Amino acid sequence: MICDQCGKRPASVIVKQMVQGNMTERHLCHICAAENHNLNVAFEQDPLAIHQLLSHWFPTPQNSINPVRKEVAVCPVCGFTFSKFLELGKFGCASCYEAFDSQLDGIFKRFHNGNSVHTGKIPASYGSTLKIKKEIEELRKQIQISIAEENFEEAARLRDEIKELNLQLEGGVPDGN
Repeated sequence: MICDQCGKRPASVIVKQMVQGNMTERHLCHICAAENHNLNVAFEQDPLAIHQLLSHWFPTPQNSINPVRKEVAVCPVCGFTFSKFLELGKFGCASCYEAFDSQLDGIFKRFHNGNSVHTGKIPASYGSTLKIKKEIEELRKQIQISIAEENFEEAARLRDEIKELNLQLEGGVPDGN
């Protein structure tokens, strides 16, 4: 598809706008899109840069109507401020992580739906298998504890439980014996 504006280059950007209740769609090349005054995107930058994401999520003096409270935390090693981190998307040194620990907790909680630690996601097709493997691992630890305590009946029960779980992993069904 050719650019709707210049008619010369291939279109690489689609601009959708609501005009008088109707959705309009324009196909632009990257040059015409960058020249378009209605777009507020810097095409020469990575569109998923972390500092751009952070700058839109968290108020800084540059992008908020009400200025943020005066910055008090400064990294003792490099002199970086938290505002500078939000602006650049990276810290000045390794000590910044400790210097801004309290502010980072708030950011992580916003990113991870109230949690300060990302636990990840497991594909549904693999989730049940992984759950069984973790159960087996935990049962093996419990067997070792039972053996150390000389509770051999409990260890035998746990062994049987592991056998049943292994059958589930292999696709078999425990026979109940």
